Amino acid sequence: MNFTSLSEDLRHPAVDGFLSAVDSSMNSNTLLLKAAVDVPVTTENRQHVLCAFLRSARFEEMMLAADHERDWYNLSDYYEPAPLERPLPREGFLATISPLDHAGFLARLRWMLCEAFSPYGKHYAASDAEPLVREFAEQLLGPDGSTWQFGSVEPDFLRSTGYYSGEEPLRPVYFDGDDSDTATFVHRDRVCYLLLTNGSP
Repeated sequence: MNFTSLSEDLRHPAVDGFLSAVDSSMNSNTLLLKAAVDVPVTTENRQHVLCAFLRSARFEEMMLAADHERDWYNLSDYYEPAPLERPLPREGFLATISPLDHAGFLARLRWMLCEAFSPYGKHYAASDAEPLVREFAEQLLGPDGSTWQFGSVEPDFLRSTGYYSGEEPLRPVYFDGDDSDTATFVHRDRVCYLLLTNGSP
């Protein structure tokens, strides 16, 4: 199975506006990946496709590029692409997908801005969140988002910072170990998105 980065498609004000808003609200290092797959992704094979993607060199490459693009530089200590210290995914991950419908996906986006834990009290008012969510979803999905498939992914596939457990982190790390760790998988035909959050104090 082969994956091709479509990250160039994500350079749009509606995408940056939403991701930056989630960064602020959840105190998150929010990342979004877009990839093309050489097979159609369906509800029947998407678990296999997602796990293959997470184990691929393309996933590591796209994560590092997204980390740099958004000026986080959390996955390496360099301002230029550099090899990761160890494979990015955790050993033995499942990344189990639970189904979401279109309405549930939009509700999840609103939750990130309005309801998720906001350690610095930067929740968005619903009236301010709604255009950010609408424009982001339309940019990703087009005018009819109901033609896409959605899933919530168990965030067990990247190592933890140890913030809540007190364990010594094994870099590279991303998740923090609380309810603000989220992964959302979106797909239609041969295109898929992976949206990640890791908000914490």
